[in-house]
Amino acid sequence: MKIRKNVFSTNTAITAWSFAMGLAGICAAAPIETVPWNGHVGAVSFTFDDALENQVQNLKPILDEMSDVHVTFFLTNMGNGLQKNAAGFAALAKAGHEIGNHTDTHAHLSGISNNSELEKEIVTFADKIESVMKENGAKVRVTSLATPFCENNDQVSAVINTRHFINRDCGWHGRNEWDVEPKWLSIQAKIWTRSGATVTEMLSSLDTAAFIGDFSNANPWDVSVKGGSWLVVLNHGVTDDTGDDYAINPADIKKLFQHALENDLWVAPFGTIGAYHRAHFIVDKAEKTETENGYTVKWDIPNEHMPESVPLRVKIDTKSVDEKAVVEQDGKILKSESDGTYIIEFMAKALTVRKPKDGEDNPQDSTIALAKAPQINRDYTKFTLFDMNGNNLGSINGFAVPARFPKGTYIIRAEAKGLSPKIVKVQSR
Repeated sequence: MKIRKNVFSTNTAITAWSFAMGLAGICAAAPIETVPWNGHVGAVSFTFDDALENQVQNLKPILDEMSDVHVTFFLTNMGNGLQKNAAGFAALAKAGHEIGNHTDTHAHLSGISNNSELEKEIVTFADKIESVMKENGAKVRVTSLATPFCENNDQVSAVINTRHFINRDCGWHGRNEWDVEPKWLSIQAKIWTRSGATVTEMLSSLDTAAFIGDFSNANPWDVSVKGGSWLVVLNHGVTDDTGDDYAINPADIKKLFQHALENDLWVAPFGTIGAYHRAHFIVDKAEKTETENGYTVKWDIPNEHMPESVPLRVKIDTKSVDEKAVVEQDGKILKSESDGTYIIEFMAKALTVRKPKDGEDNPQDSTIALAKAPQINRDYTKFTLFDMNGNNLGSINGFAVPARFPKGTYIIRAEAKGLSPKIVKVQSR
């Protein structure tokens, strides 16, 4: 959407708002709307397969240094990798990184027709990972899997589904769009190999996920890019050994992490973003049930193997109840964030919006804090907002479009002494 300041007048806005409110009783809009990608312009999950020692040796120091980056390690016992490197991966788990399942022997799953054999590779090994991590001091719940060799079929997916809520395969660009529900047991990923990709190409993929660039003249065989998306990246080793085609240099993976953060992408584990994405398709369709002093909203959990906690950043219709309406989950009053959104717990399966009780005046001292607020690059000191026609809309305070501007696509120019200007295309929410 292209917009200029003088196109959307105050009177027009008030008229449109009044008309929408007049229709509220006729067209019951969904009371909850999940904020895409936790308030970021897009998302990325870096995944690392095979339980390799060089991942612990060379990647862990980088991750320890970059506290805003959390990744996924898909473990296998091929080459005794799980057992040999258990302590290192347990330490990574305790630091907030996801531990997933890459099967016991790294088998060609589509070539196995015996269900009991598949269950041994997938289900039994998931239990084994949790047990080994516990022995090394890390409480881990394995909820995601990555198919070896990206081989999958209906029988394999059915067994995966008995123990995991999501699975990563491979394929092409590795992007997932916000409002297009993917195949949860066959999430596509962009594969890194030295011979098949370049660091420049991977940086470009991170730009595409952040919706930076002009996609109006994209090749017709490319998947349409309509906004920020979730990029899944498949990696293996992390080493300077150029003879390992599947490995990436430590300096290069660090460069990719840094670029993802600079683009204001949500850099989080595969299972974390996957659960957030999957939950939004449920919550955003949930209907409200009117009560004497407000309403309740209930929903179902789509898979029993979802993570124990799935925080969602959401917009909630409170104004239709009361100017000082109270939002509750499990008897706890939720405090709104500074931008008016709320952090709710999807796994609670319900929430209530009600009028404050006499003398209560919307107390917000009992809160839950579940999700991390979007990151802002603090190195830059000056931010200028432009519309897509290049019109200067004035100074703002960061890489987010203020709520006073209509929804649409904007350009933000960030500047600071000693730094090159940064140009970012963003979607207002």
